[in-house]
Amino acid sequence: MKLVAGTLTALCTALALSACTSPTATPTAAPPSPPASSAPSLPPRPVELRLDGIDPCTLLTAAQRSALGVGPGQASPTSPSDSTVQGAACLWLTVEQHPAEGYTATAVLNQGAEVALSAEPLRSVDGFAATTTASIGSDPRHFCGLLVDVAPGQALSATYSDVTQGQAGLTRQTACDNAQRLAEAMLNTLRALPHR
Repeated sequence: MKLVAGTLTALCTALALSACTSPTATPTAAPPSPPASSAPSLPPRPVELRLDGIDPCTLLTAAQRSALGVGPGQASPTSPSDSTVQGAACLWLTVEQHPAEGYTATAVLNQGAEVALSAEPLRSVDGFAATTTASIGSDPRHFCGLLVDVAPGQALSATYSDVTQGQAGLTRQTACDNAQRLAEAMLNTLRALPHR
């Protein structure tokens, strides 16, 4: 077995060294141009919606809150687990429902949605690209966050959380669909504001 391993090592070394040398008599072609960036990117947004000065608590109307089954929003500090996020945040909780559900929104002023490009497919929220996020320590079946690409270097964060993790049969897809409902409602209100 040692002889086989030694032979394979010698063969690999010889192949690697031969790849590093080139014959002196053969002219070489110009090196190929570098490949185009293969970094994933987001599709164009339908319109730019700047979030500077936006209070996310004002982005849900009474009718939208009723449709989501939540009460009035409460200003909330941005997540202490992510001190890099700058922007106002709001929390809405279900009014008369058990198990409890919560929705949060953040007007992220210093990061675009591309920071969360992952293996999960992009979502389209009212024509805007959205990336999905998870929360460290949370069960992904009971939590989903979306970062909606609304402007360069800014994102509208919309999250759904099954606070008590008591929703029977909840899946990641359903949790993200709930976050998307919040994002769609807020975008509807945001688009109706005077042009920013």
